[in-house]
Amino acid sequence: MRFGSLLGGLFGGLFRGFDGLALRACALVAALVLPLAHALDPPDGDLTRMGGFAENRFGPSAPQAIFVPPLAEAARLGTAYDVVVMGDGFSRPDPSDSRTPYGHYWTDHLRNQTGLSVGVLHLDETPLAKYLASADFRDRPPRALVLEVAERDLPARTAHLPAPAESLLRAPALTVVSQQRGQSAAPKAAPLTPKAIGQTAQPWTRARAHAWAAPPVGYAMDMLVKAMPRALLNLPAASVQERTLVYAGLFSSAAASSTLFRTDDFLPWRADRALLEERRRSLRALQAAVEANGRTRFLLMVAPDKGTVYADFLLEPPPVRSAVEEVLSDDRTLHLAPLASGLKALAAGGVTDLYKPNDSRWGTEGHFYAARVVQASLARLGVLVPTEAPSVANLPCRPPSSDCVPFQVQTD
Repeated sequence: MRFGSLLGGLFGGLFRGFDGLALRACALVAALVLPLAHALDPPDGDLTRMGGFAENRFGPSAPQAIFVPPLAEAARLGTAYDVVVMGDGFSRPDPSDSRTPYGHYWTDHLRNQTGLSVGVLHLDETPLAKYLASADFRDRPPRALVLEVAERDLPARTAHLPAPAESLLRAPALTVVSQQRGQSAAPKAAPLTPKAIGQTAQPWTRARAHAWAAPPVGYAMDMLVKAMPRALLNLPAASVQERTLVYAGLFSSAAASSTLFRTDDFLPWRADRALLEERRRSLRALQAAVEANGRTRFLLMVAPDKGTVYADFLLEPPPVRSAVEEVLSDDRTLHLAPLASGLKALAAGGVTDLYKPNDSRWGTEGHFYAARVVQASLARLGVLVPTEAPSVANLPCRPPSSDCVPFQVQTD
């Protein structure tokens, strides 16, 4: 009996000591996390989440715009669309993204401006080759297939394009339209007349602290883990960088003189012309395969990365500039919706939040601009009847240059 009491007292004391230590640790964590969770705005941007940066500092203060309900839709099997968009997080929420709603993308603006039916597929869910081999593409071909690829993903997304493109060209069910002097055959159907829906987008304001019924404790924990090495040891985040801007006012965030970028926005492959020319040939073969049915027009849309558009607005510009759009546009037979030069011109003209300060993708102005460029490109390809002349912006010289002349850049 005494031995049992002795063991009980010994182990009881150990467990009580362990419980006390655990309680102290929990109290310490709660003392750090709960006040932070109450003070933080809820997570919104992919850059703030990836790098452990505060939404309060980098989230846009100006409201974005959103269509409720959305105008474009996730493409449904068995449904015919005027335009099918195969893209990524620039065109619709990523499959793993449960926070971002539909309705604020360039695809919604395109439908609003033209009245075209727009179905969107995510490349991570529906590979391009799978869609091109599907009954939907064979029996219900769209008037236009827009391939939207984020610039940073261009090498990976196009790495295996030659094989499926060549196999499609050899497929007996497809008849390749002959092309002479580098010119693509015009679609058989007459151009569609744009019929604007004219719906007004609603303001979409970012959630603020205390806007949720419960504080984002998990977000606060995640931010502490990611931010502490940067704050205590001055170690930069592996995937996200904060960079100082030459001009204030480019973004509506509280951090007026700096913004966030993905680290891979500045990788040197963007200036590798041999690589880009090889991918351009693959995309040209893909275009021929898509247009082999004589009805569908192919349009390539490379969404420039944030670092590409704002490279010359940084206090310490990167040593390498992206040549992606320049090299792709050198092939006049490749149907490309040019975006990078116009976005740079708009940023130089003072347009705020072309890209969201807390995110690697466009804000409302960027989405709206992209929709206008795609509309103009579809008119150029004969899918739409042209409605207006393109807009032109003056792109000023870079600040270090004193002897250059401002030049004009087409922004539509």
